[in-house]
Amino acid sequence: MLVSKKHQKLILRLKDTERVTSLIPKSKVFTHKGKQFVAVQHGIDEVKVLRNMGFNAPSPIKYYYNWPGRFMPFLAQRDTADFLTLNNRAFVLNDIGTGKTLSTLWAFDYLKSKGVANKMLVVSPLSTLERSCAD
Repeated sequence: MLVSKKHQKLILRLKDTERVTSLIPKSKVFTHKGKQFVAVQHGIDEVKVLRNMGFNAPSPIKYYYNWPGRFMPFLAQRDTADFLTLNNRAFVLNDIGTGKTLSTLWAFDYLKSKGVANKMLVVSPLSTLERSCAD
């Protein structure tokens, strides 16, 4: 599977292209050097469908999100935000000090920018939010 950042597409080489095109109608089949490929929009819904089909499709937040704030997220935070954007309901049970709060805020910001979410309820000690949200 290739990611075309320029076109925001996932490129899959499949023997049975109809398997994907039947479930993701906006996907396009094309031939390159005699081999068939499928181009799928690299969006949240498409990635969820591909993952349900057994493909290890990467989350779009890792490729197209401009992480705001003073700090760049470390790997655990990126993985947590990735997980939260692709699961409607989730528990984040990471260890203390792994950036759960910022990961959750980044995931919400990304979903809000895509029009998927518009409200967020935060239940947290004020001291945690003061440290996490101070910009």
